[in-house]
Amino acid sequence: MKKIDSLNLIPFIDIMLVLLVIVLTSASFVQQSKIEVEIPKIEESAESSTQADIKEEMIVINKQGQYFVRNKRLDFSELKMWLERTPKQTQILIKGDRESGLEHFLEVSTLLQMLGFENVYVITQKIAPSE
Repeated sequence: MKKIDSLNLIPFIDIMLVLLVIVLTSASFVQQSKIEVEIPKIEESAESSTQADIKEEMIVINKQGQYFVRNKRLDFSELKMWLERTPKQTQILIKGDRESGLEHFLEVSTLLQMLGFENVYVITQKIAPSE
């Protein structure tokens, strides 16, 4: 009989890893709750109905750095006065020209932050991948 000096464990480990993968892929780890719970339903309140009534306003910055709201040109002080009169729940969309310069965008975004607007979005355009 031949004496075994060392035991080659690599094939054993390979088999165990394959078995582990089979068990993990076939086992369901998502446990569904066995307790039946009836989720309460609420009537639509006035607050949730006003969510649909939230107004949307757009601030446009052109190449020259001029501000427009509802197609009317405003300087920065007029824009500030208009925003002070605008409800804070209003969604504000900022649409700026690429060549307008960063300082105009930063002026508007800083003003919106100072006045407490939280629903502020910047309109961008996705660049098509070059082929």
